[in-house]
Amino acid sequence: MEVVVVLHPEINNEIKMRMKQRILHNAKGYVLGGLAIVAATLMSCSNKENRYVFNNAQDAVTACHQELAMLRPMASANIDELAGLTANWIELQDSTMNVMMRDSTLRNDAVLTTDYFATADSIRAEIMRLALSEKRTMAEVVRLKVNVSRKQGDLMQSEQMSEAKKFYLDFNKRILQSAVDVRSQMTKRNGELTDQQRSNYRWLLIQPFLVMDNYATAALTPQQENLLVEFAEQLPELLAALDGHTDQGDAEKLTSVLSEYFLKSYLKSVL
Repeated sequence: MEVVVVLHPEINNEIKMRMKQRILHNAKGYVLGGLAIVAATLMSCSNKENRYVFNNAQDAVTACHQELAMLRPMASANIDELAGLTANWIELQDSTMNVMMRDSTLRNDAVLTTDYFATADSIRAEIMRLALSEKRTMAEVVRLKVNVSRKQGDLMQSEQMSEAKKFYLDFNKRILQSAVDVRSQMTKRNGELTDQQRSNYRWLLIQPFLVMDNYATAALTPQQENLLVEFAEQLPELLAALDGHTDQGDAEKLTSVLSEYFLKSYLKSVL
């Protein structure tokens, strides 16, 4: 089975790309919009218990260097440790970008700005290295997403996110119900599907793992979370069955491919 990989477009201007990426990541779901300063304000208040509060950009970049020094000696990390490292870096990165925008470091201090981006790239590479240090199951990848979103869960409790949470609960319900319906139809039809149906079913089964970001994951109910884990465990077999493969070895190979793909895709989207 071929797995279609969606590539993110490259942006030549490094600084603008990084700023836009973090602003959009933190402002998502808010009805507030407009200027970057508004987004920066949202970043600073999105986490009421933010451990990283810096007086200046130099202190923030120093903290990033310390984070990198902590990561480099690590040989591996289990999925819960990986969730902690990921959530910690997201928080540190947001706080650093916030203070660098606030004191105009991004515009006025090219040396410190370059130092930060180089260090940030190294931290992302170290977290990815640890993520790929051992094989992960689909269920573990789901647990990673759930645990990271939980560590940022206070954002979903903020007043500004109340309407967004209603949207995500409805969104999650529709996405998961589509996957449930596909599984049911596959059982009823007993493999008698057209090529177009197979293609549609394949997308509907994969969809929950591709489109649910941290906000959607944080809005999962316990029942929805359990259902997502259940589908994570069944996904390789379901996809193999759609392609007419029933051999256990095929399902195991597909599990390895999908787990690594979704793990890389998720980390690239949040780091």
